[in-house]
Amino acid sequence: MGAAEPLSSVLWVKQRLCAVSLDPARALLSWWRSRGPGAGVPGADACSVPVSEIITVEEQDVHGKRSASGKWQKMERLYAFTVHYVQRARQHRWKWTKVTFCCADEQLCHLWLQTLRELLENLTSRPKHLLVFINPFGGKGQGKRIYERKVAPLFALASVTTEVIGSSVSAGTACSASSCTA
Repeated sequence: MGAAEPLSSVLWVKQRLCAVSLDPARALLSWWRSRGPGAGVPGADACSVPVSEIITVEEQDVHGKRSASGKWQKMERLYAFTVHYVQRARQHRWKWTKVTFCCADEQLCHLWLQTLRELLENLTSRPKHLLVFINPFGGKGQGKRIYERKVAPLFALASVTTEVIGSSVSAGTACSASSCTA
């Protein structure tokens, strides 16, 4: 199944069975609680994320052990992937959110991963390299710390390399996913 074809499955989200669909033509990932074995129709609890607001998609390592009412038991092996995305909040703010989708079929999980990654790679408006200016007086003098704790991890997830210029970071310093070099 290629990136141009819609994809829909019934997957687990937060221990609930959900219908999940990806419409490449509209570039929209949606999920809603499934009321039975079929996908059903989206209800009021439906969530949608434009592909352009997805930061990254990563495979999760979910082992066969689960806790149920305090007892550990063996269950069917689950395969999972996590979608990291930004969610619009009030007052023109954005919030980093993630949702993990689980299923028992490894091929289905890899199909979702591959399709979402292809859509992300085909985004032409997403930068790969950025020049970041840190205002030394921003955030009550905590601009560098705010950048390192909140912004840099998002760039690392999105595989965006940065060159940081700020008060305590000298000009010409190159910062990649997790480290800076002079």
